[in-house]
Amino acid sequence: MVQEKRVKDIMAPIEEYNKVDVDAQFCDVLSILRKNYENIETGQADRRLHRTLFVTDAGKHIVGKISMYDVIRGLVPESAKSPEVSKAYHGMLSSRALQVAKDVSEVQEHYRWLQNTFADLVKQESRKKIREIMTPVHKSVLQEDDLINQAIYVIFKEDVRQQVIYREEKAVGVINLNVLFAELLDTVGPKCQIFW
Repeated sequence: MVQEKRVKDIMAPIEEYNKVDVDAQFCDVLSILRKNYENIETGQADRRLHRTLFVTDAGKHIVGKISMYDVIRGLVPESAKSPEVSKAYHGMLSSRALQVAKDVSEVQEHYRWLQNTFADLVKQESRKKIREIMTPVHKSVLQEDDLINQAIYVIFKEDVRQQVIYREEKAVGVINLNVLFAELLDTVGPKCQIFW
């Protein structure tokens, strides 16, 4: 009988990932992501190059992650993310004309950035620190000895596509959709006549 593979057998070692300090600048991350992206696109990278960076604090502990999605989401000004926008939108639906006019004005202010050029938006928002745009990373419930099926369940249940695996409080690896897909290809590839 074949031994069932575990998380530790397929996880990407944490050393494969680039890391940036939580106080790094937006441009620092762009530089690393651009280089990685170009290497992946031109085929100069092996399977170990990742499109995600991990963010570390002063003690070198992982506190967040940065992907291309996080960088693009970081271009949205904080004023456009505030909860008052929803309140103002619902106010626009009321029949009270003066209140509606005030609320419309607030909504327009929140979304004024949409009228800027992309270059102006980037210039304005690229001053952010990484801590302002990163996605926080929380300790995963997954363990190294968990079965791959458990990893799939946790990834989709928690809607966190990159689960950091810890050994005694130290990050040692990452389970993500890429390593799961690679394992899927290794498992069913020959049956489907897919070789890579």
